[in-house]
Amino acid sequence: MKTTFTTALVAFAIIAGPAFAQTTPAKPAGDAAVEAKFKAADKNSNGALDGAELTAYKADMAKIDTDKDGKISLAEFTAAAKSGVVK
Repeated sequence: MKTTFTTALVAFAIIAGPAFAQTTPAKPAGDAAVEAKFKAADKNSNGALDGAELTAYKADMAKIDTDKDGKISLAEFTAAAKSGVVK
């Protein structure tokens, strides 16, 4: 019984494995420009806009910082750019 279950599990992993593999979604056109703008603003290259880097976005922080952690992540910045909050 244990061998049958193990064999079935291995067979499932071989067949369905690629379907469950984690992949990075393709970036829509235009994201490269947004990412470049984010990287230019991220002076300390820590992957988030924080401290003095937020000065240009203070007025719109409530709209951009959706997780309310006081920082702007690349995901938040991209979403804000798509919605027109960040230009």
